[in-house]
Amino acid sequence: MQTFNDFSKSAESHKTLPLIESFYTDVLTPVHMFNALKDDALYILESQDPASEWSNYSFIGLDPFIDISESETREEFLMTDLDTAETFTFSSLKEALDYAENYVGAYTESIDLPFKGGAVGYVNYEAVQDLAGIKPRDDSQPGNYRFVFTRTLIAYNHRKQQTSIISFENPERFESVKDTYNTLKTRIHSLKKQLQSNIQLEDLMLSRKKAENSKLTFTSNYKEADFKRDVDVIKNHISRGEIEQTVLSQRFDTVTQCSGFELYRILRNVNPSPYMFYLNFSDAELIGSSPERQLQVKDNKLEIHPIAGTRRRGQTPKEDEAIAHELLNDKKEVAEHKMLVELALDEFRKVSVPDSVEVSRYMTIGRFAEVMHIISIVNGTLREDVSPIEAFFNSFPAGTLTGAPKTRAMEIIRELEPDNRGLYGGCILYYGFDGNMDSCITIRTMILEGSTVSVQAGAGVVADSTPENEYQETVNKASALFNAINLAEEVFHP
Repeated sequence: MQTFNDFSKSAESHKTLPLIESFYTDVLTPVHMFNALKDDALYILESQDPASEWSNYSFIGLDPFIDISESETREEFLMTDLDTAETFTFSSLKEALDYAENYVGAYTESIDLPFKGGAVGYVNYEAVQDLAGIKPRDDSQPGNYRFVFTRTLIAYNHRKQQTSIISFENPERFESVKDTYNTLKTRIHSLKKQLQSNIQLEDLMLSRKKAENSKLTFTSNYKEADFKRDVDVIKNHISRGEIEQTVLSQRFDTVTQCSGFELYRILRNVNPSPYMFYLNFSDAELIGSSPERQLQVKDNKLEIHPIAGTRRRGQTPKEDEAIAHELLNDKKEVAEHKMLVELALDEFRKVSVPDSVEVSRYMTIGRFAEVMHIISIVNGTLREDVSPIEAFFNSFPAGTLTGAPKTRAMEIIRELEPDNRGLYGGCILYYGFDGNMDSCITIRTMILEGSTVSVQAGAGVVADSTPENEYQETVNKASALFNAINLAEEVFHP
């Protein structure tokens, strides 16, 4: 833990100061920690991606103190100080986030982590209505944006088995800087005791990753005949030259006895991915295992990962290589992927320093637990006059979830799909106190509201698509989550 002298050095230059204590553990895991603190914990963010620095860390946020949301009229953004209940109004999310960053004024230079604390939340797909001028549905509700700043962040370094507790406070809330330091010291000590005393958690000890019985019934919001009809409608739009591709999706609902955290524990085991998350908001629990980055901004460097083309993993290394070879030679999949790379390049050029945009990885195979994808990486350098959140909305929503050209594809989605998408095709993201951000597309994601859990999946319709194949693709994609939910029922509620 820092000494008081080290802690107080930044008191004159910053409003909010962090106290940090790091310690090594041999039994505690992030799942143990979240379970021990789940009455106070708001989120857990994890990764299992060897190519990412995130894969070395899990982050748990607790004790929210600032909330940013959309107003009831959907015309303004509200930033609420949860300590004082004071609310501030803004015309854009950027203004709200910028104000919150200055309002908190956090010192972060002493924090050596990829995420140093800040806002964590979501942007729904329907935010496109604000960005692209697409008319919202008559039944559209507020709630397309939600971000929360937590006062305490727990970071677990998997490689070192080291836990760091970072807790922030504003000395103006206390009698002195020394009093602030002592309060944070007591808070961290209390959290450590809570972690030690509440460590009891039975290991899953999964003997299988497939549910033995698919006892749950999933109901779609899209009749199969209507979905197939609409695939043909999209193909007609393509034949007229309006679009190259549109992603058509359907949502599946079922009733579960499981909690959101139980679903997350199973999902992270059966479908590990670069972006794994559990967010426990009062009105809904968000559980996901996304393979796809929307946008990362790190020290003004931009990165996006276009993904298109999916195949199952092989049973043997030889079969795996054969499937990968077939995927890279599938003309439909390759054409779709190239289209998305060009879309990413065009979007980056609008916000990047001239000549800084490049493809650093082109059409390689990315392998995950159950599937493989064609993946490219596009990079750029953010212009000084563009903020990270502006760069984010320049590329939102992802072309992999809309089609191209984006605006016309989104209009067609709005006309054909029976309901708002909500979180599907939106993003989970963090926006750090240091100005860095990272985000993932909300696919392979569950939403738990009460006892109803929803999943959604889509298929990219192109000129040579067949209605039967596209419908089945959505079912196949959703099946991984169907399995996780059924398995969670068997494990936790036999």
